[in-house]
Amino acid sequence: MKTKTILISAMALLLAAASIAPASAQRRQMQMTDEQKYLDAMHRNITSDKLFGYVEQLSDSTLEGRLAGSPGMAKAVNIVENYFKEWGLKPAGDNGSYIQEFPHPCVEVFPGSTMEILFPVYGQKRKDTVWISKSYPWADGWFAGGMTGNGDITAEIVYAGFGVTAPELGYDDYAGIDVRGKIVLVEGETPNTSRNDDTLRMWYDHTLHQTKLNNAVAHGAVGLLYLWVPGPNAPYNEGFVYAHVTDTVVNDIFRGTGRTYAETVKKIYETKKPQSFHTGKKAHIRMNATYNPDATGKNIVGIVEGSDPVLKNEYVIISAHLDHLGMIPYHIAGANDNNASSAALLGAAEALAKSQVKPKRTVVFLSLDGEEAGLTGSTYYTTHPLFPKEKVKAVINLEQVGAGEMLSASYPYNFPDLPKYTEQANDRYIHRILFQRESRYVTRPRTDGVVFMKAGYPVLDIRAAGGGYYHHPKDNPSSINPEILQSATEWLYWTAIMIADE
Repeated sequence: MKTKTILISAMALLLAAASIAPASAQRRQMQMTDEQKYLDAMHRNITSDKLFGYVEQLSDSTLEGRLAGSPGMAKAVNIVENYFKEWGLKPAGDNGSYIQEFPHPCVEVFPGSTMEILFPVYGQKRKDTVWISKSYPWADGWFAGGMTGNGDITAEIVYAGFGVTAPELGYDDYAGIDVRGKIVLVEGETPNTSRNDDTLRMWYDHTLHQTKLNNAVAHGAVGLLYLWVPGPNAPYNEGFVYAHVTDTVVNDIFRGTGRTYAETVKKIYETKKPQSFHTGKKAHIRMNATYNPDATGKNIVGIVEGSDPVLKNEYVIISAHLDHLGMIPYHIAGANDNNASSAALLGAAEALAKSQVKPKRTVVFLSLDGEEAGLTGSTYYTTHPLFPKEKVKAVINLEQVGAGEMLSASYPYNFPDLPKYTEQANDRYIHRILFQRESRYVTRPRTDGVVFMKAGYPVLDIRAAGGGYYHHPKDNPSSINPEILQSATEWLYWTAIMIADE
């Protein structure tokens, strides 16, 4: 009987302790300061393991590189939307949904797409010329054009410099050469080397991929080799095929012409005169592609409503693009660009949604579509805003926050007070090397943040610095530094709280 009594007493003590523990935990929560509650939510929900898991999930090959408008991107949208639902973010898209939908035609590129260079081997007579084909490894030599037409073309290659026709600036890469029926080789940007704001504005339109490709078509070219990183940021021209190429291919094309690529470009920069010429080489471009004119883009919008009855009608927007390059014609994960940023957005969203205290202002989580396709999702949002622009206190845009060791932020020149928040958040909680710079956003926009800047929003465009790959298969989960990803997410979290609570 004595043993039984002892056991009953022990059980009674355990039951009593169990009944006391929740009450004790509740009292501790009540006694915590707001800062401690924010810290508690951060430590419980923002962890490197969880963030890296989001990166892996969004980098999976079943999402097919998340091309804006594609079935693979639809799967990625569904993943983010389900997290928003699970954590209780309120939908803020169209018609009570999480989605802001907009027209977004796209091109899906499939295996069977190839690019080869043909080199002439001359016999005793011109008619005895034999063409030798050289293939190049995908990614190290070429990528399919993101908005290429479908077709199979073999034609002479004409080097057309920057592909610019700018009579108002006294410059034309197509002057004196006939590219009808030919494949043109062009490169990105322009021959302008001035950083003067007025000069940059004059050349602005000619830096755009859309202008370059349309210009080649207007001059009668049937295809294009583009010395630039791949992406779907281009116009669609039916039957016009193109591929992105690397220096390896371009140097081979110049071989035997009496010129080198480096010297030719240098001469264009120095003289501001075109150096276009017929290379004597041919290219064979075969693109297996389907144009989807009725595809749509989808921004995903969820909110953590502010706690202050007045200030909740003001907003802090956290944005990051979810899309990537699609299959060109093979999978590129885009782990750092921009799954790391999507992971940071999700990490901050879960932490704020589950925090015992909410910021005074409403925090908007905006997962954007179409950045790689020409900043289409952010452009659509700024022309179809879901919240009054004058009520937005800041847009914090994330780009490539998963590689390197340092943090960086840019901000509009006309909002000079913004960087104090990122600096204070880093100094108080993160303790990483931080670079901050003013932006005048007069060059070709490269991030959604600049789209918001140009539309007049106060913007912090934040990223990690010091590592990573760009638009290449090596941008996969193994390139991610989980520690900087966690630091960037915590930095984002506190920057948003400081702005929302001020």
